[in-house]
Amino acid sequence: MSIRLPLESESMPCVDFARAHDVDPGGTALHPDILVLVEVAEPWPKPVGKHEQLVELTTEVFSRRENIRLLAAVPISSTPRAIAFHRTPIGMTRAEVALGDDPLAALRAVLDNPGERVDSATGQRTVLVCTQGTHDICCGTNGVALADELSQTRPELELFRVSHTGGHRFAPTAMTLPDGRMWAFLSSERVGAILDRTATDAASYCRGWWGAPTGRAQMAERAVFAMLGFDIDGVERHVTVGADSIPDLVDVRAGERSWLIRVEVGREVPTISCETPGGKPVKPGREWRVDSIVEQ
Repeated sequence: MSIRLPLESESMPCVDFARAHDVDPGGTALHPDILVLVEVAEPWPKPVGKHEQLVELTTEVFSRRENIRLLAAVPISSTPRAIAFHRTPIGMTRAEVALGDDPLAALRAVLDNPGERVDSATGQRTVLVCTQGTHDICCGTNGVALADELSQTRPELELFRVSHTGGHRFAPTAMTLPDGRMWAFLSSERVGAILDRTATDAASYCRGWWGAPTGRAQMAERAVFAMLGFDIDGVERHVTVGADSIPDLVDVRAGERSWLIRVEVGREVPTISCETPGGKPVKPGREWRVDSIVEQ
């Protein structure tokens, strides 16, 4: 499908443009060693790290050697917390501390103490929905609508409304934990099928798994996910780009099985700005394409 940018007389949301061109969201997930939520009431600035309660915490995150992503989250209790999800080869660990009078100390506590293990198959299901309208109108409308519906239809969930996670052209977007997958073009029905592990087409709207280090790696792991289904979350995985010294070859190991997957650059697909004439300014972008899969 060829890509046609909006005319100067046209203005549209970026998600409508992405849907119209059937943009594949694969390879656009976050890849943190540690994902940290800090419960802070809205409104949130763009970028969220400029929030007066987050400036010092953001500086602390940048000073660390680990790959850490800090997100603001709307508080869901009367006691705001810092919550850290530490990625492991299977599932994750979780630590949380009340922010209290010393948010920096709370942040350091959850970063330095991995906390309790949460199993991918049986642990508490947590969903993070991007709802930061100050960053992008699509997340501020579609994301908020999804979070509102999930709060009614899936009251058992631990549901967080969080700041920008990237990929707003795929709104509504979300991340599910402890499996660590990010998702695009969601509906409450799709989220339900993901949580119930009944979705047969989940790979088509999966942005990637947080344990794969690059877009190419996420696309390769997603290809294995498409074959194995949700059972893949219960085995240890390792994803390595540049197998056999070939840049576009990815080695995916899941439990006792392994695959060599060639992932090439696909279409050049720009990202438009929401509801501006001609979608300007336009940012460059691309898709990934799986060329071959060989089990070893």
